[in-house]
Amino acid sequence: MAPASSQTTTASATATSTIPLLYRIVLLYIEPFFALNGAFMVFFQPHKYADLMTRSSIPYEPSTQHLYTQIGSLWLLFAFNQAIILRLYDDVRLWKLMCVGMLLSDAGHNWSMVQGLGGWNQWAKVGEWKASDWTLFLSTTPLMLVRILILLQSSGKRRQARGNFVHGI
Repeated sequence: MAPASSQTTTASATATSTIPLLYRIVLLYIEPFFALNGAFMVFFQPHKYADLMTRSSIPYEPSTQHLYTQIGSLWLLFAFNQAIILRLYDDVRLWKLMCVGMLLSDAGHNWSMVQGLGGWNQWAKVGEWKASDWTLFLSTTPLMLVRILILLQSSGKRRQARGNFVHGI
C-alpha cells in the first residue's frame, strides 16, 4: 500500500456537467419507461412477448411463466437503476460503470433476439424482417448507441483535460 502522502484524491466530474442533456433524458426517463413496459408485458402478456421475440414460432407455455417473471424482474432492476440510482448519484464514473453493465445486458438481449429470429443467417436477412423485428431493433439499438456515446464522450473529455488517459472507467 502506498504511503498516505503519495495518495491523491480527485473529485469526480458530475454527470450533469459531462453527459449531454439528451443522453441524460434517454437514461433517466425514456429507457426506464421502456423497461417498465417490457416488465409489464412479460408479467401480464407473456404470449405477446413470446410472439414478438420469436416471430410467433414458439408459443407461450404457462409452465414457463417463471422464466418470463425472471426477465421482468431484471427489467424492473434496469428501470430502478436508471430512474432512481442515476438520479441520486451525479457521478460520471458511476454513470459510465452503469452504462458498461447495461451494455453487457444489451449484448445478451440482442443475442436472444438473434436466437429468436432463427440465428445469425436469418437475422442478417433484413429485407425479410417483419414489423415486430424492426420494433425490437429500433427499441434497443438507439439506447445502446446512447450508452456507447456516453462512454466515448465522457472518456474523451477526461483525455482532453488530462492530456493523457491513465485511469480506466
